Amino acid sequence: MSVRELLGHLASIQETVLIYPSTGGRPKARRMLTDLTTTQARLADILDPDLSVPRT
Repeated sequence: MSVRELLGHLASIQETVLIYPSTGGRPKARRMLTDLTTTQARLADILDPDLSVPRT
């Protein structure tokens, strides 16, 4: 895989933040990644093992 292809795969990984209201105090936020391709999930595992990658 070329560097250009690798960067293209990584650039298309997106994070979504869902904000839920709470009954008191601060709202709750949940961060999650959008669905990843097999290649994106593999690259994320290789480059950042602490990244929360949902398994599909």
